[in-house]
Amino acid sequence: MSYVKKKLNNTYLIKDTIYSKGTSHEGYSFVKYFLEKKNNINSFLDIGCGDGILQKLINKNTNYLGVDANVGIYKKKKSKKIKYFKNARKTEEYLNNLNVKYDCVALMDVLEHTDSFLKLFKIALYKSSKYVIVGLPNEDYLIARLRFLSGKGVLTHGLEMINLKPGHKHQWLIQYKVALSLLENFANKNKFQLSEKLFYINQPSNIFKRIIYKVAIFFIPKTVMMNNFCLIFKKI
Repeated sequence: MSYVKKKLNNTYLIKDTIYSKGTSHEGYSFVKYFLEKKNNINSFLDIGCGDGILQKLINKNTNYLGVDANVGIYKKKKSKKIKYFKNARKTEEYLNNLNVKYDCVALMDVLEHTDSFLKLFKIALYKSSKYVIVGLPNEDYLIARLRFLSGKGVLTHGLEMINLKPGHKHQWLIQYKVALSLLENFANKNKFQLSEKLFYINQPSNIFKRIIYKVAIFFIPKTVMMNNFCLIFKKI
């Protein structure tokens, strides 16, 4: 799978929806707008940090820790604040033995890659003293449905993933309403409540195509048009 270089600040926010102007990084955008509204984050745990891109958003006075399994999705970031482990099991063991709580724990585009889906979410809830933010792809959005009907399959789930390293493949087909209900109920049982939802809609970079795109989707619900969504949970 080839990856397009993404522009980090190529977005704007309207109410609860982040719109891009061309290809951007949805996880980075979710955390960016979250941190702009929160001034009480003094420590940040980034689970599944990849190349540590979220560290660019973290204040130097904030205690940041990024952890990830070495699955080869991203180039390793050389930083004292990022730790890579041999596999997912070793990562979970480290987190479970980490005797520290963080103001915010992030799981951006992580849970869909895991075998159990809820295990890392449970760890995140336990390690957080204030917030847990979860970013996920909306895999039944309109364009994905049209792709499937045209015989192109579901991205990151098909046989084209065979020659890629295991971490690239999504283990779950993420649907917004199902994921929302599952995570909200699980969070409530662990003394967290859903405090905010953010949506991400990727638009063309060309201004004229972007205008046409906006008109075309005007009457379509954002839950159908969004590419990704973010759920923000707050400790009760």
